[in-house]
Amino acid sequence: MSIILRTYRDDEFDRACEIREIDSDERRERFRLRFENIGEWHDHYFHLAIEKDGVLVGDFQLRHCEKSMPTGYWESGLDIVAESRGQGIGTEALIAGAKYAFENGCHRLQGSTEEGNTAMRKAFEKAGWKFEGVQKALFLENDVPIDYYSYAITKFD
Repeated sequence: MSIILRTYRDDEFDRACEIREIDSDERRERFRLRFENIGEWHDHYFHLAIEKDGVLVGDFQLRHCEKSMPTGYWESGLDIVAESRGQGIGTEALIAGAKYAFENGCHRLQGSTEEGNTAMRKAFEKAGWKFEGVQKALFLENDVPIDYYSYAITKFD
């Protein structure tokens, strides 16, 4: 399997929205502003396309808010298009994303996933990230608290 992280091309906006499951005009517009600045940090976000064998299959996000996060601490997010899940792409993207982050000023990278997302939890573990704990009620869906499992990797690991 050949996975690479790269800058998005201008013509990939619709596919990126599909991958990220962006389904409302409001969310598309917010993402469009980030996409127009692709390859640069915008609104605390930096996006990289995940490509497998020449095909765009995912989105890797880096996040850093200078007002609320220490220097060198970043968070990550990962979206894989539905038809490409279960192929090890997430694990490879986590490895490549951490390498990219550490080469660009990050010393600690954190990510989390919904408690029930066992595939993502396994991907974190296979990629060498360490489980750090449960973030209780991180999100609410219809007033139901959703717990997230938190993982991290450092350039010192």
